Amino acid sequence: MAVYLRVRPLHGVGTSLKRNLAFLLVVAIALLLLENSARARVVFSDRFEYAVSRSDPNAAQVFVQNGWSHAKTQQNSRGAHGYLHTVTSIPGYSGPFPGTNSSRVLAIEALPRTLQVGPIGQTDFYLQLGGNSSAYDDYIPGDVWFQFWIYPQNSGSQLSTYSARNKFFYVCNTDYPCHSHLWMVMNGSPTYSDNMFPAGNPSRGEFFFTLRNNAGVSNITNSTGDPYAQDAISSPNPSEWMRPNRWTLVKMHMRTTSTNGNSFEVWLRRYGGSWVKVSEWIGGVTPGFTWSIPAEHVGGHRVLRMPTTVSDNDYWLYMDDFVMATTESDLPVYPDAGNTPSPQPPTNVRIIRAAAAFFDRALTFLRDPS
Repeated sequence: MAVYLRVRPLHGVGTSLKRNLAFLLVVAIALLLLENSARARVVFSDRFEYAVSRSDPNAAQVFVQNGWSHAKTQQNSRGAHGYLHTVTSIPGYSGPFPGTNSSRVLAIEALPRTLQVGPIGQTDFYLQLGGNSSAYDDYIPGDVWFQFWIYPQNSGSQLSTYSARNKFFYVCNTDYPCHSHLWMVMNGSPTYSDNMFPAGNPSRGEFFFTLRNNAGVSNITNSTGDPYAQDAISSPNPSEWMRPNRWTLVKMHMRTTSTNGNSFEVWLRRYGGSWVKVSEWIGGVTPGFTWSIPAEHVGGHRVLRMPTTVSDNDYWLYMDDFVMATTESDLPVYPDAGNTPSPQPPTNVRIIRAAAAFFDRALTFLRDPS
């Protein structure tokens, strides 16, 4: 942004003083802009508005050209056992896509059962952000927000079955696969209580996220849950989940920025509906819940992969408008919401007003003949 100032000659003020004040004005503008940049930013976003064919051998390269650091998919790696591509329609769905001016969405086809030869194993396909070097320290911030639209498919020939512990967001601070993650987001069909077993109700088509940690690097305990699954926390609120054949907006917040008091929160909003908070796990606030991290591991991660390994069963997911940000205010807002909040002032109004007040005081001083 360029800023042009046109100042008329002022009488009774020395040239050196005017130059000093002009310099101070420039410094003030720079500091205010830096403050705004530091307060809030989108780390990464992808609206998937580009063509990636299911049969394109260069599919991984196209994803990289559109901002991802790495990609692996069945089109270019026969051992992936899953396809990543973009589509303009979804079988059995005739409505609009929910993203901003959206004409394409990401298709995630996990096919460990269909594509395995011999015993059923797991997939190894993903989109990756970041890399395994110190240059990527905290590329996935310690205080991070994710938001995306998701459509679990269960129609026609695309009938999805979710296993208990499919990986969805796999983060690392070392080489993948790792034991350096502070959290891992899973998707599947367990119960809504803390107990990971058995499959919940409704079991068919149920799809939700849970959080797991790696003992020693990140320690999660929940005294009110299953003693055999204390490191797994899920969605205690059963009033909303990612129902099949419907778009749901997911908002997720992870904070691992201190040795204690870390947190995991999830909100869901069906297309055309209102936000429902389904997970709130805050160390020292949520009864019976603690999340402690050794000081040397506090912070974020270097790498994120999505979805990595899916075990046993095939599923089809569609995604629109993936965003990773450092503040909630940077996440997109969509007009379909059933509880659209009243208009809020832009986040930089305070900064603009501060700059205007500074200019007003400075010019008043310059025009004062005394």
